Amino acid sequence: MDNLNDEEIFNDRDRIEPFVKAITRNKHLFKDKIVLDLNAGMGLLSVLASQSGAKQVYAMKANCYAAEIVKQNNIQNVILKKENIKDVDLNCKVDIIISAWMGNMLFYGGCIQEVIYARDKYLNKNGFIMPDKGQLYLQSIEDSQYRNQKMNFWNSVYGVNMKWMKQWVAREPLIESIKDDQLNSDEQLIYEVDLQTCKLEDLSFSNQYQVKIKRQDYATGVIVWMKYSFTYTHLPIHVVMGPTKSPFWKPVILYFKEELAVNKGDKLQGSLAVKFESEELLQIKLSVHMQQYNYVSYFKLN
Repeated sequence: MDNLNDEEIFNDRDRIEPFVKAITRNKHLFKDKIVLDLNAGMGLLSVLASQSGAKQVYAMKANCYAAEIVKQNNIQNVILKKENIKDVDLNCKVDIIISAWMGNMLFYGGCIQEVIYARDKYLNKNGFIMPDKGQLYLQSIEDSQYRNQKMNFWNSVYGVNMKWMKQWVAREPLIESIKDDQLNSDEQLIYEVDLQTCKLEDLSFSNQYQVKIKRQDYATGVIVWMKYSFTYTHLPIHVVMGPTKSPFWKPVILYFKEELAVNKGDKLQGSLAVKFESEELLQIKLSVHMQQYNYVSYFKLN
């Protein structure tokens, strides 16, 4: 969380409230524990962890407002650090790591590598991460109007023929939510990550999918959306950043090379492969198979 941009985050209830509930409704987990808040910003979650009984809280990447906020709330056991966790030495183990590590498609624009580093270096054997699991789901969509608008833009840009750009635009994933009536298949879980045990190489994957078409329609691509979970809380907290309601961590749309005519009951299948290069670059390979239609497309999320 960064400076006054935190106001936007605090107003995004879908984004902040799961973290608040995970801390304030699970004080038994925090009592006398050492907590590491990896992206403290103004210190909201660090203060809540302290008020929930934590013995010590290390607030990493705290901004210039955090010290006064901690002081105003009479908190004595929050240690503020402006640095990234990789740039300091805590000289201790921690019991809980709190981090909004997610990004689009789980890892793009997030801080998963930072969490893995902190876990391996500082987390106690019986410690845990909040949230600790993430899932990706895939389903097909009809989005021809926007897709055509996106592609046809290059036919004439201020009178200049730029059609050549279409081949590159087609390889750009679209980060955007859609409307309910654009979904035309069931959903399938295609990938799951466990922050307690995963390694960097686990962030790359290749999995098969098969979704069932719900109506006579056209399929113009697939949408990949995510869910993340707090499973160590008294009652598990599952947060769906779905295809139609994702104000912050939006889903990713991968368009087909051409739209497919589909009927109710058809099975659209293939594979989705993601190569994690960094939090700023994902290489994506999508294969699509249905009846006589087979092709492979490559995308970059960067």
